[in-house]
Amino acid sequence: MNLEVDLSEKNQELLQEIGIKSENREYSKDEIKTFSNIIGDYIFSKSSKNGDIAKTLDKYGDVLNIFVRNEK
Repeated sequence: MNLEVDLSEKNQELLQEIGIKSENREYSKDEIKTFSNIIGDYIFSKSSKNGDIAKTLDKYGDVLNIFVRNEK
């Protein structure tokens, strides 16, 4: 998977917001799995009391699903 080719500009910007820099290269399945874990950790680091987890999951859900499909 190549993040700059396979992801929309919006999804690339979302990754940059949480510190994942995309490069124009093929990423291994292990790297993609690591990115999935980073996104998951970021989502669940939010507060559940005020609904931040749900909001963040809505925001990052598409790119997380792309990674999960490509890590297999």
